[in-house]
Amino acid sequence: MRELIIRSLKDLQLYKKEVSNTLSLFSTQILVLIIGLGIKSIQTNALPPKEYGLLALFGTISSVVVLFFHYASFSSLKVLLANNEDEKKEKEFFGLGILIATILGILFSVAIFGFSFFIDDLLGVKIGNLLMLLSPFCFVLPFQFFISEITIGANKLKSLAIFHLFSKVLFFVSLFAIWRFSELDVQLIILLNLLSWMISTLVILSALKPSFNGVQKNMQLVKAKNKSFGYAYYFGAIVNQSTFKLDELFITYFVNITQLGFYTLASVICSPMTFFSRAFVNSIFKKFAVKDRIPLRVFIYNTLWLSFCVFFLYLFSDLIVSILFGDDYMQASDFIVPLSIAFLFQGMYAPFSFLSVKSKGKELRNVAYLEAFINVLGNVILVPTIGVLGAIYASIFSRFTHLIGLWYYYIKMIKS
Repeated sequence: MRELIIRSLKDLQLYKKEVSNTLSLFSTQILVLIIGLGIKSIQTNALPPKEYGLLALFGTISSVVVLFFHYASFSSLKVLLANNEDEKKEKEFFGLGILIATILGILFSVAIFGFSFFIDDLLGVKIGNLLMLLSPFCFVLPFQFFISEITIGANKLKSLAIFHLFSKVLFFVSLFAIWRFSELDVQLIILLNLLSWMISTLVILSALKPSFNGVQKNMQLVKAKNKSFGYAYYFGAIVNQSTFKLDELFITYFVNITQLGFYTLASVICSPMTFFSRAFVNSIFKKFAVKDRIPLRVFIYNTLWLSFCVFFLYLFSDLIVSILFGDDYMQASDFIVPLSIAFLFQGMYAPFSFLSVKSKGKELRNVAYLEAFINVLGNVILVPTIGVLGAIYASIFSRFTHLIGLWYYYIKMIKS
């Protein structure tokens, strides 16, 4: 233990920028979480459980569809930026990414508009008109992926922190003002959220000072990285992440939309577990480019943090739900502790972003496919039989599988 403490103090001196970025991003994420819980509190007070379930369903649909518009180029730009030391080239990569994200944003809005015509019959829920009306504003959603990837790759995590914080503050202030003096409905809440994202996106993109020089030349670099890494990683991420939301669609279809609302609230409570893991790993992502393995202390710190979070939620989940959402939403607390195990495994595979910076796209794709298969199989079998708990068990099994798969390819890589 003494040796670990001494090494930790040396790390603080050696990696001052990374420590600063980690603390900055993590503290911002906690602040964003607190604001987000305030937002959830307003929403649950303004909407009955069934209407809140409709709001959650819109989030599920949009987040599933937008995964297909993440595209390989964002991940390739992230890796290119991590291995780049030329400031001019960095700004050119930013500019190219903006052009790609703009095209994807337009296509995404068109896709949401198209889905609005048949989604009601597919899910048995009246949400088509909502999708149709709000589809033009959904243009901004692919930019969230873009900003996240380039700021991590370029080690500009403070810009990423500002982006998330600014958007949440805008959303909270506008939501609170209208809630105090008027009435809120599902459509207005979603519109305010999308407008907040739009304003924040414009602010951050202008601060990055992108250059639109050398677009064709840089596009060739991106295409080459897509072939060696991006496409494999993209297709794995599509299959994997789209099945992450399968549980919510299954709950809507086989259980009911009210239970979906409880489930998503439990996820909101558990999600901060992974904040520190992601902030910690993202802050050293660029450092991974010059290392041949993940430092052991990264695994130790990450596991200690996640274990503490599980224990904390075990003790205080009922109190958290009671304070934040009220007695009408107490059923959400039944899902928090088992769901925290799934988030434990998700947080534990954060350090394996090391495989991304080493362009191990095919390996990451294979792990994603395996996790997706386990997740789909688990949801198909368990949700119709035991409901929301079935979705949670499927998440636990699939994320544990993902962790084992990443560990296998990591050991294989460092041995070779």
